[in-house]
This record gives sequence, C-alpha cells and structure tokens, in this order.
Amino acid sequence: MTASKWGTPSGGWLVATAVATIAVFVCDFLAPSGYVVPIFYTLPILLTRLTPELLSTVITAGSTVLLTWVGLEINPSALAQHDSPNRAMATALLLGIAWLVITQKHSARQIEMAQRARHESEERFRAFLGNAFNLAFIKARNGCYLYANPRFEEAFQLEQKNILGKTDSDLFPPEYASQYQRNDGQVYKMGKAMEFEEVALCADGPHTSIVVKFPVRDGNGQVYALGGIATDITDRKKAERELLQNQKELHIHQAQLQDLTEKLLMAQEQERKRIARDLHDDFTQRLAALTIDLQSKSVQISQSDASHAWHLKQLGEKAERLTTDLQGLAHQLHPSLLEHAGLEAAAREYVEEFSTRTGLATEIIVRNMQALIPLEHATCLYRVLQESLQNVRKHAEATNVLVRLIGAGHSVGITIVDNGCGFDQFPERGKLDGLGLTSMAERVKALQGTFLVRTKPGDGTEVEAWVSLPGMTGDG
Repeated sequence: MTASKWGTPSGGWLVATAVATIAVFVCDFLAPSGYVVPIFYTLPILLTRLTPELLSTVITAGSTVLLTWVGLEINPSALAQHDSPNRAMATALLLGIAWLVITQKHSARQIEMAQRARHESEERFRAFLGNAFNLAFIKARNGCYLYANPRFEEAFQLEQKNILGKTDSDLFPPEYASQYQRNDGQVYKMGKAMEFEEVALCADGPHTSIVVKFPVRDGNGQVYALGGIATDITDRKKAERELLQNQKELHIHQAQLQDLTEKLLMAQEQERKRIARDLHDDFTQRLAALTIDLQSKSVQISQSDASHAWHLKQLGEKAERLTTDLQGLAHQLHPSLLEHAGLEAAAREYVEEFSTRTGLATEIIVRNMQALIPLEHATCLYRVLQESLQNVRKHAEATNVLVRLIGAGHSVGITIVDNGCGFDQFPERGKLDGLGLTSMAERVKALQGTFLVRTKPGDGTEVEAWVSLPGMTGDG
C-alpha cells in the first residue's frame, strides 16, 4: 500500500482509542491474569472501524498487543507467571481482528474510489454530451432510452423524465420508429459502429441526420446497450438539392447557348455564302462587262485621240484588278472549291495562295484524309486554317509555317505551327480580327470537337483543332 492508502489519523480517534486502550490496560493490571481481560483489547481495535484511515487500526493493534504482554510482565498476581498461553491466544485474536478491520477498510476504500471514479466518469460523460451540439442518446437492448442529452430534448421538445424508459414507438410516429428499430437491429447484429441517414420529425418539422450508432459493452465485453450520435444535415441536403437544381438549369442554359451558337455560325456561313454568290454572280460580272467596254472604247478612239485612249486603258486595267480582288474576296468568304472538291484541295489552294501573297515559307502535309468529309466539318477546319494563317501574318513575325491535315479513324484534325514570337496573355491575344481564337474554339465546340492553343513568348504558336466524323472510317 502507498502512504495515501494509510491516511493521516485525526486527533479525535487518538483520544478515543487511547482512553479505551488505557481503560482496558488498567483492568488487565488490576484483575487476575487470565484470558478474558486481554480480549477486551479488541474494543479499541473495533473502535478504529469508525475511522477510514488504515493507520489508526495498525497503531491501535500494535499498542494493544504490546500492552497485553506488558500487563503480563508487571502484573503482581502469581497467576500471571502461568498466563503466557492465554496471552498468546489473545494476541493472535487481536491481530486477526486487526487484519479483518484493515481488510474491510481497504475494501471500503476501493469501493469508495471506484464509486468516485464512476461518478467522475459519469460527470465527464454528461458534461461532454450535455454540451455537444450533436444529438446523443443511449438505449437498452429492449429499446428503452437510458440517456438523452439536452440537444435531444430540445429537438423533440421532450423532458428527460418523459424520455427515459420509453421506446421509439412511444415517442415517435410508427414510420419513423420502425426505421430506427431496423437500424438498431443491424448494429446489434454486426456488433460494430454503423452509420445511417435517418429522418426525424422534430418540433419544427422533418430533419435529416447522419446517425452513428454503436454497441455499448460491459466489463465482460457483452453488449448491453446501444449509443447514438446524430449530426443534422438538413441544411446541407437542402443546399445539395439547390445545387443540383442549379446545375440542371446551367446545363439547360449551356445547351441553349450551344444551340444558339450553332445557329449563329450556320447563319454566318449562309450569309458568307450569299455575299460571295452576289459578289461573283453580280458585281464581278458587272465589273467584267465594264472592263470589256472600257477596253473596247480605248481601241475605238486610239486612232483619233491617243491621250483619251490611254486613260481609258488605265481605267480598264483598274476595273480588271478590282474584279480580281472581288473574286478573291468572294473566294475567302465562301470558297467554292471547298464545296465541290473537298477540304484537302481547298486547304492546299489556300496555303499556296497565302505563301505567294505573304512570301512566308508555308508547307502543308496531308495524311490519311477521307475522300468525303461533311461540308459542315470541312468548313469548320477551313475557317480555323484561314484565321490561324491570318494571325500568323498579322502578329507572329514568323518566317516558317507548317500546316498538317490529318485523318485518324473517325476524326480529322488540322494543326498550324509557326516559329514566330508567341504570346503569354491568351485573352488579350485572342482579340484578333476575323473569327478570333474564341470564335474558332466555338466553331469546333459546336461539332463536339477539341481546340487547343500552345504558345509561350519567343517559342512560336501551335493551333490544333479536331472534329469527329460520325459514320466515317479512316486509314490511320
């Protein structure tokens, strides 16, 4: 035992046991020697039972045993000379009684400490769950509530006295109670903590909670109760529903925007086609007729007025150049070659014309191209080629350009790579003339394709676009 177990004797017991011990010693000294009188030394020992300290019993037992033998030595009676066996028996009895008292005190102390520890544990338990924001409870195996924290009382507007000893069926509507009981049964069956999503009818309406239920075991490991901690997720579920609804609305708006973009691009191409046709069939024809008339007039008056003939010839040449420019503009707006000869032929012609017009070394590589590509897909990639080469001419400061037109399975793609200055601010550089990078991306996206721009300052630019060709097969 440690010093704390022996305790510190108080002044009260010292006086009481001392008086009792002295009184017995006086009787022992005056009375004839024998067995009965020493037995009275048990009275002070038993008196120490009233005190919790072990040290009081030990001191009293030691004192009484010592006085028992002192009384034998100093007793003047002649009988005392033959009383040693009785004194030995009395000593054994005193020590036995002292041991019993000490044992009893020790057991009482252990019980008290256990009770105190249990009380402290319960107080900690109640303080922890009592101040917890979560709803918490404990139920016996028969379903009766053994404990419910204040949050439980608040949520269901119930007092503790109306909860303890009641079951779920007593407290909640049948549809809710049956749900709780089924989940409880699973925990008892599995013998481990489990998590459930449960709906409870609280005072302010239905609430959804994540409930962790777990078995509660005794000292032998046997499950005697079930504990539960519930976290209210009603607001989170509401937010999730709102988020899901917003996502659905966003998808609808995105689909509508995509549809509008496709219609806009289609309308744009139709308008380009109409303008190109008007330019070719009307304006260029009229300019061509005007050119012929001017040239004819210059021939007719060349003999009579050489000066006027020369001016008419210059006007005819200007009209011819204007006709050629209008034809080129019409071709850029809607190349008839793209519609009649296909993407490969139109791309080769445009690259050759671009190289001739700008003086840039421009090369085109074509691999595994399909003979027939839907006009919508061909137009999309052709516009990417047009805008990319225009961007190279205006911004890249490049000396070499490589164009790759490649078919791969059910897809076809185009890549334009230059060795120019590149750029680092995509949004700023994207604000270009013509379609612009954003419009190119929208065109490709409208066909569920992919559009990528790879660039950095001083390292050139690579524009890549791929579109799928439904129903097509490729060689690559």
